[in-house]
Order: sequence, then C-alpha cells, then structure tokens
Amino acid sequence: MIIRLIPDCHRLGGIKRYIQETNSDMSVPFVAFHYLDDDEEIQLFNIINTKAKGIAPSLSKYLTRASDDISWIATELLVRGDSPFHHIGSIVGKRNKGRHITLQNLYRTLKYMTKKPQCSALTKEVKLHLSLLYFNSIKEKFYPQWIDYKGQRLTHIVCLDALSMAGSDLIESCINEDGSIDYKVIPKRIEKLKGIDWSTDGPLKYIKGISGSKALAEDLTDRMLV
Repeated sequence: MIIRLIPDCHRLGGIKRYIQETNSDMSVPFVAFHYLDDDEEIQLFNIINTKAKGIAPSLSKYLTRASDDISWIATELLVRGDSPFHHIGSIVGKRNKGRHITLQNLYRTLKYMTKKPQCSALTKEVKLHLSLLYFNSIKEKFYPQWIDYKGQRLTHIVCLDALSMAGSDLIESCINEDGSIDYKVIPKRIEKLKGIDWSTDGPLKYIKGISGSKALAEDLTDRMLV
C-alpha cells in the first residue's frame, strides 16, 4: 500500500501568505513514507505526533503579529525595504551569512525600547516609525560599523539591546506633555554617540549578556541626554 502524505491546508496557506507578504522564496522540506502496512502506519503516526519538535520562537512571533504589537513591529522591521534590518535579519529564526539577527532577537530588543509607560501607550504605527527613525539614524551615523558584523559589535545582540534600552530613555524625553513627539531631536541626540569604538577588539570586546547591555546602555544614555 502506498501512503501519500498531503500537507494540511492551513500549512499551505501559511506558506503562501509568507511568500506573498515577504516577497521571498523558501524551500519546504517534506517526508513521504511508502508501502506501510496498517500497524506501521499507526506506529509512525504515534511517533510523529508525540515527539514533534516545537516551532521556533521567531516563527511563533511571526504567527502572532496580528494580535501582538511588538511581533508586528519586529516583522515589519525585517520585511520593509526602508528598514536597517531588512538585509541583515531572518524571519525564520535561522542565522546564516549576512543574516545574523532573528525575529526573536528583534522582538526582545523592541520590548526594551518600548517599555517606558509613555512609549508603550503609543500606537503600533507610531512605535514602528520611532523604531525606523532611531535605528536608521544609528545606521547612517555608523554605516561602516553597521554592515561589518565580523569586525564590529554594533549589530551584535548585546549592543542592540543596549541601544534599545538607551533608546527607551531617549524616546521618552522626546514625548511632550500633550503627547506629541519631537522626532527631529532623535537624530541630533544620536550624533552625540560619535567617537564610540564598536570594534570587536575595542573596549566593548568583553561586554556580554544582559548585565553588559545594561552597563553599556547607561553610558549611551548619558552621552545622548546630557
């Protein structure tokens, strides 16, 4: 007997939607088992459905983007052509050459940047605009460092988290009492970060983990807000 495994419709629909929304190609691996008798089918079905591996955190965030603002913003930062993360990020959660930032990484760093009460109350569209303005300004200020992952630490997760923590303080300082936002202040404040050595062999060489991000964030905040 030949068993043909037909992909579930919701999985096919998800693949189609992903390709359409991200304008990208993807390979979909599958396994087909032939000539199984009834007992073998039952045993295989049981193994597959009891020992299945959970989905990756990045994919989980992508699937919840319609109901979770931060997931939506993180996804937009990866798929939009005007985003500084467009060419260095991966939605599927697998790092490869040139794409070292996952959707899960962006989700976490955006949580740091939008944690202040005034910022968290903003709409997701405004948060996205602020994220684009902030990180694009950083990329423009430090373009050689932004594209050199091997030789520079600027886009390493520990530094991105620090930039987001400092960005949270910066954004809060730009929100006026009436709720309006002084956007033009952000690029000016980032100019104050000039002179920082982001190289992998520089003073930031040994910063690691959340404690390293917090320590670096304090320095970045002092530079931008003083």
